[in-house]
Amino acid sequence: MRALFLSVALMGVSLCWSTTGSAQAVAVTMSLDNNSITAGGSTVLHVYAQVTPALRSSVDRIFSWYIDVLNTNGAAAAANYAAMVKPASDNDQQISSTGITQGANRRGIYDTFLNLPGAGTAARVELARIPIVGVNAGTTRFVVQAGTGVPALSSDFLVVPLSGSEPLTGGDYTAASATLQVSGGTGCNPTLSIVRAGGANLTLSFTPCAGRTHFVDARTGLGDVTGWQPLPGAPHNSGSVTVNTTGTQRFFRVRTTLP
Repeated sequence: MRALFLSVALMGVSLCWSTTGSAQAVAVTMSLDNNSITAGGSTVLHVYAQVTPALRSSVDRIFSWYIDVLNTNGAAAAANYAAMVKPASDNDQQISSTGITQGANRRGIYDTFLNLPGAGTAARVELARIPIVGVNAGTTRFVVQAGTGVPALSSDFLVVPLSGSEPLTGGDYTAASATLQVSGGTGCNPTLSIVRAGGANLTLSFTPCAGRTHFVDARTGLGDVTGWQPLPGAPHNSGSVTVNTTGTQRFFRVRTTLP
């Protein structure tokens, strides 16, 4: 059986994971641990997959998957893609990826289930688990679609039949969405305070936001070529940075990112 899966893997690579087979072999679903949080609060997004009912008795497992996760309103909530985990997948660095961030979305996430017998047959299997942080009051909708952005991959799912025939392909994304309501709260909007520390030194201080990484940036002019650049010692999570202002006028700001 292992030889069969290895041959499927090799075929997937040599054929760019493009096969013929029944459409919508896998149903994709999503859920949030909590569908309502405050700005500054957090929850966890889960993405699941399971072979469609008509095919479950005739297949061995979902062999591979390739998806995008979309966030329709990044101003309301931010997905911490850097902290994403794929708890049930193989996570082999040579044949997997946590994808690339484009705006509020994450594209080209893929992996395999070579080491998980029966993956997605009798029960759904978790593809991805992503922490979510509320940013501002509002509503956002998380959606999963077939993967994009990886030229070598063209099938969102490969499912291995027990018969040894060609893999089945295709995902049904009808239920692959989850809505999050973010209510008003303190949010995360740190403001710089400037105190002269002695001589030409200034101390820039702010109140750090929980669960964020902080940077104090500077630029010499609003239209300068270089633009905003982080001050030495970044990130500045202590909430205090001392700078020397001798010789050059500068503008300062504080910005935050997810870890």
